[in-house]
Amino acid sequence: MERKAPIRIKQLGNVLQIILEIPWQEVHGQNNWKSYFDSKPIETEPRPNHWANLTERVLKIYKKTGNISETAKASGAGYYIANEIIQKEGSRQRKAALTKAKEIARQHAAAKVPIKEIARIMDRSPETIRLWLKS
Repeated sequence: MERKAPIRIKQLGNVLQIILEIPWQEVHGQNNWKSYFDSKPIETEPRPNHWANLTERVLKIYKKTGNISETAKASGAGYYIANEIIQKEGSRQRKAALTKAKEIARQHAAAKVPIKEIARIMDRSPETIRLWLKS
């Protein structure tokens, strides 16, 4: 057996210090699969997004029934999950409507329409319109 790594021995008083120098590659070895996968990349089909499919199904059923319990039973999701999905979708829709209303108020303000008139058109209080225009 041939040794590629040198061995160094030192005497330090009544203690012998033995140093073996072993290359990193020999200690840890090489992953045999690495070269195989580098030459043949893995081709996988994209997995369907389960959560997106469930959300879509729950919202579609809820739109038809209007009842969370029936939606949960029909979709196969539990009541808690169906309720969470419906609540988040409602929150997202309300936020989108508010953003759109703020944008419309900014457009009116850019056209030099008075704040009281904007409030009357949008059926909001003038103070709300002022706060929207500040932000």
